[in-house]
Amino acid sequence: MFGAFKPSAPLSGGLLWKIPWRMSNPQKLRQRRRLRRVDNIVSVLDNALKRQVATQPIQHSTPSPPALAPAQSEGHGKATPEELSTTAEGQRLLDTETHLQQESRRQGRGPRQGEMVPGQPRKMLSEQAGQLGTIKLLERWKAEMPTEQEMLPRDKYTMFDRKAKGYRKGVHKLPKWTRVSQRLNPPGF
Repeated sequence: MFGAFKPSAPLSGGLLWKIPWRMSNPQKLRQRRRLRRVDNIVSVLDNALKRQVATQPIQHSTPSPPALAPAQSEGHGKATPEELSTTAEGQRLLDTETHLQQESRRQGRGPRQGEMVPGQPRKMLSEQAGQLGTIKLLERWKAEMPTEQEMLPRDKYTMFDRKAKGYRKGVHKLPKWTRVSQRLNPPGF
């Protein structure tokens, strides 16, 4: 055959995949930034919801709160250890010395499946979440998903695949990998 219809490897062999087998350094950088952006959104939502619940009773009881002096505004936004110990994320913040070694960390952040967090109900209901000033799905995300800093590099850039040779493949081989969260993998893999 001649001209435009000359046979070539892609034409005679079908679709030729051009996905590299490993991620490039710029791809890894963008992946880390995406993970950090999601963590930032979760923390901003959580703080905003808690501030909204904290200010609601004040708005109903007094017409307008007085302006804070600079000395009073310094402590704004700082949580006491008693307040931190009521949530799963706060308990993790208080136990920072247990998370120093990367090798000793487990894959997920929250309690293992089936374990109960002391002082927390087994399943959070929507009413309970509203009283605490949060959303049920937001609390579940914070309890189950590790942040970008807590993830091991192999979990940031690869994911479990039972058909792959080493049971892992690059996260960039997942369709829509920039929009789907692949933070958790089966234990031991």
